[in-house]
Amino acid sequence: MNVQPGVIDSPQEHLDLVCLNATPKRSATLRSALQRLSEEATRLMDQHLASGLTVTIGFGTAFVDTCSATRRPKALRAMPRFKGDEYDPAEAQADLVMQICSNLKFANHIAGKTLLGGLGGVFEAKAHHQGFIFPGTRGVLGFIDGTANPASEDRPNVVLIGDADPSFRDGSYMAFRKIREDVPAWDKLSLKAQEDAVGRRKVDSAEYPDAPTTSHKKKSDVKLAGREMKIYRRSYPFWSLFESGLLFICYQADLGQYEAIKKSMIGVARGGHDRLEDFYHTVEGGYYFMPPRPKNRGEFIGDFLFR
Repeated sequence: MNVQPGVIDSPQEHLDLVCLNATPKRSATLRSALQRLSEEATRLMDQHLASGLTVTIGFGTAFVDTCSATRRPKALRAMPRFKGDEYDPAEAQADLVMQICSNLKFANHIAGKTLLGGLGGVFEAKAHHQGFIFPGTRGVLGFIDGTANPASEDRPNVVLIGDADPSFRDGSYMAFRKIREDVPAWDKLSLKAQEDAVGRRKVDSAEYPDAPTTSHKKKSDVKLAGREMKIYRRSYPFWSLFESGLLFICYQADLGQYEAIKKSMIGVARGGHDRLEDFYHTVEGGYYFMPPRPKNRGEFIGDFLFR
């Protein structure tokens, strides 16, 4: 497999998600900046191997179109505005995303500072999000997150582009959503009401036997034409004095996989919308294409944009 690090790997302890927009219009300037970025990311991952550092780079649909690439990822598109979203996806979408993860916060800091410093003003920061793994992989609502994630051996089939778009084999698509969670309102619920909403027991994440049809477990189990819709969640909780919630990140071979699950969650079929949606406030997000890792000398992440 020729997949970028940080796509199918298990999550590390710390996340920095950096969203950037391109400033110049000249193709040669953009190409040079992305080549430096790709080479520096590889060097940093080798330098911080002990911390498990990964740098994963991707691109938004408008940026791909601006570069007028002759070959384009088939499934890349703009994120729609889903019911309940509290932002305009067109305004939140960035040109470039960098997912920086490691088990040592200092490694994230060094990598982010170095990578941004090497861009030379060609890309400017649009947003920066920081998350971390809670003990036991629990989220701020107190439940274990990602219980239904595909096992490591199953992730490539769920996540990586294959024969449907052979020019971008081993690439993937990221869906990102910043979700502020209403923790005070959630904490007022009884344990049973919380477990009814999630569809799992809080203590061990075992499936809740009598969960309502509006539980997250049941609303996120989706089949289309007999095919079970799966995604690989690589999400991180976030917390500050002013807000807390989930930096929802998932990878899939086609963005339709995520959209099928999201539409089920907000839809009224099968008894009503996902109960967790009553505590979610999604305030930012975007879709990104994560190209395969370069395999030949002279190639770099994003070189398809200039062919």
